[in-house]
Parts: sequence; structure tokens; C-alpha cells
Amino acid sequence: MALSLYTFAISHFAEKARWALDHKGIDYVERVLLPGSHFVVVRRMAPQTTVPVLRDGATVIQGSSQIIDHVDAKWPNAPLTPEASENRTSAVELERWLDVEFGTTLRRVMYFHVLGNRALVTGLFTQRGPWWGRAFYGAMFPVVRLGIRRMYAIEPENAARDRERIDAGLARIDQLLDGKRYLVGDGFSRADLTLAALAAPLVGPPEHSMRWPSPDSYPPEVASLRDRFTRSRAHEHVLRMYREHRAGSTAPKH
Repeated sequence: MALSLYTFAISHFAEKARWALDHKGIDYVERVLLPGSHFVVVRRMAPQTTVPVLRDGATVIQGSSQIIDHVDAKWPNAPLTPEASENRTSAVELERWLDVEFGTTLRRVMYFHVLGNRALVTGLFTQRGPWWGRAFYGAMFPVVRLGIRRMYAIEPENAARDRERIDAGLARIDQLLDGKRYLVGDGFSRADLTLAALAAPLVGPPEHSMRWPSPDSYPPEVASLRDRFTRSRAHEHVLRMYREHRAGSTAPKH
């Protein structure tokens, strides 16, 4: 029986999980949910309301890192966790750092600047989702927007601090990539996958399953952040990871 992966199409943490399953060639069905209406579905399976959630028979795994742990243990082919102890520790620790210092910060900064643009957000949220998505946001968008702001503590002070954290994070990533093809060791690992997946909203790689809006659709503050990222080593690394390790594996799962 195929596994079920519950996601938001736009979620960069969901992209982490999708990529891990695709990397290993695992058969699964992606169930794209809508932010806001997803609570009923997810709370029936898991203790929290976050995605991604993977249902593997009677086993339910919530969280992108936990999903990588699960598939690496059950399907050891094409491992994402390095076998050498030192590299394994480095990859897992770097993944955790990227989740916090890059993934959650980028999400909060992006939401802070784009939530005021109803049309842009609705287009991003509804891609590959249920047919009734636009009608749902037509009625419920103000409620969903307020819920997102509360859930992620989206305030001007937090967004300003997060922008500084992203800049500091990029400096560290560029240092780690200096003269190297991969973040840890000599091969593609969960650390590279995490950086690429979490940075995808800034880069818009063509191999991603999302169809990204044109750059001029975003507010100037987001354009500035994208420009900052373009000037980093991380930018080319993300594009190369998608080109070399994601191409051909992103056909939508039904």
C-alpha cells in the first residue's frame, strides 16, 4: 500500500519530506491540504497541527526531520544520513540549525511581508490543492491570516530580528561551502537537502513542484531578501542541488 504524505504545496518543510521520499524512489500519495482548513485532517492523525505528516500503514510520523529518519531507517538505499559517525553527527546538527535559523526565520519574514497581498497568498496556498480552495479563501482569508500571524508570532520586531538571523545564517553557510561541493563530507546528504528545500521560496528552482510567481509580484522587502540570497554561495548550491539531485523526481503524486 502506498504511503500518504500530507503537505501544503507552498511549505518548504513539506518539500523536505517530498524530496526525501522522491530521492529514495518510494511510492507515496501526496495529499495537499489548505492552510487553515487542514486542522481537522491533521488533528485526526497527529498530536500537533503542523505538516508534513507521513502515514505509513498504522505508523504516523510528523515533521520533516522525523520523516527523513523514518525513511532512512526503513529504506536504507540512497541514504540521506551519512554512515560515518562524525559526518552523521555533523549532518543532523546542521539540519537542526538550518530548520531553526533559516527555515522558521524565512517563513516568518516572508509571511510578514506577503500576508497583506490576498491574491498572491491565495495563489500560493491553493496550487495543487482541493478544487474549492479559492472559494474557501474568498470567505475565510482574514481568519486564516490572523491565525497564521498568531501561530508564528509574526510581528515587526520578530521579522526584523529574523532578517538579521538570515543574514548571519547565510554568512555561515557560505563559509561552510567555501571550496566544497557539499555541506558535509563528499556527497549529498540531509543537510544539503534541507538547505535547498528551505531556500526554495527565495530561489524558485524550476525542478520544484511549485509554479512560482514572477519576481515583481513580491513586495520590495522580499525582492531585497531574494537579491541578498542571489549574491551568496548558497544560491548556486541550492540551484545545483535541485539540478543534480531533484530533477526528474518532482512530478505531482496523486
